Formats: sequence, C-alpha cells, structure tokens
Amino acid sequence: MRKLLLLLVCPLLLSAQTPADQILAKAKAYHDPQDIWPTLETTFTFKETRPDGPDRSTIIILDNGISYMKINRNDEEVYEVNGEVAEVLKGDKDKARALVLRNYYLYLWGLPMKLYDKSTPEISLAEDEKVGDKLCKVLRVVYEEDTWYFYIDDFSGRMLQYKFYKDEATGKGELITLEDEIMVDGIKIPQERSWYTLPEMKYLGTDILEEVD
Repeated sequence: MRKLLLLLVCPLLLSAQTPADQILAKAKAYHDPQDIWPTLETTFTFKETRPDGPDRSTIIILDNGISYMKINRNDEEVYEVNGEVAEVLKGDKDKARALVLRNYYLYLWGLPMKLYDKSTPEISLAEDEKVGDKLCKVLRVVYEEDTWYFYIDDFSGRMLQYKFYKDEATGKGELITLEDEIMVDGIKIPQERSWYTLPEMKYLGTDILEEVD
C-alpha cells in the first residue's frame, strides 16, 4: 500500500513543479546533490583582483548551521555576524557594512542554492541562450532593486554565468562569468568569478577562491 501511495504521489509532486523549479532543481542536483549548503561549516580564502588597484585577500569563516560568519578583508576590515547581529572587530566601518558584506558573500558564493531562500521572489524562465557552445536554460528573478538572470547548462545543470540589471530598459548592469570549480564538502562551487559592466563589457575584476579549510 505504501509503495502504491508513493507511485501516486510522486508524479503529482513532479507535475506541481514549474519549468523554472525543475531547472533550479537540476542546478542544485549538480552543485549540491547532498543538500550540504544549509549546514556548511568551512573557511574560504579569496584573492580579489581589480584592474585599477592592488589585490585584496579576504578570509571568510562560515557556519551556515548557526548563521555565523566572520569576515576579514586584508586585515583592515574585520567583522563578525551572528544571525542579524553584527560586530565591528576592526576598521572604521559600521555594523551595516558587516551585514552588506555577509549578504554579498553568502549570495554570490552560495548560488544556485541561495535561490531556495524563502525571501527569493518568484523564479521564471527566460528565453534559452548559449554561453559559448553550451545551450543554457535561463532563470529570471526580479528583486526590488534589480533583475537577475542565471544561466544553467541544459545538459549538466552547471551554472555557467549570471547577470543583473539595475535598469533593463537601458541595459545597465553587470555580467559575472564563472570558471573552474572547487569541491567543498561535496558542493561544486565555481572557483573564479570575473565581473564586467553591461552593456559596455568593461572588465571590473576577478574573485578567486584560492583555498578552503
């Protein structure tokens, strides 16, 4: 009887998913098949390069299970965030800065898993596009201040790039390309992110995940 119920329920669950849900599930199955991200505990070391300035080293100590992050940027800015409570340990910035940086690193380095957050607006499918020679399904998310597009390899489910527009009418925004991957406790995280302005495609810099402990 239990097997019969499962056979009846599973098709219903699958049919309840929207096409965008199915693509997001495929991306998550590629990047985080064991659902590790919500409880991930690790230390990231980044090298952040900019064409008009020196490289920056950033160390992130992360424990998603208790919503904790410690951020050390070049040993000039150091913050600790527990839930929504932030502390400035070093530097002349305020606590709001700590929360902005926490959200920045969690979102960008936690994609595509972060799209499962309850706060994520409705996800829809945009038109298919190619990234290089790979056909991608494109997820579209409209936030209050910007609109994001996420490019998912239609064959593997790998996230290949994303972009956002502050104003779609003018095409003003940024494109972030992804290169290589690093395995973090079973999660495939893109290792290099390069930033370009839209529509000019002016290079802004590259963030590289150099080490994971």
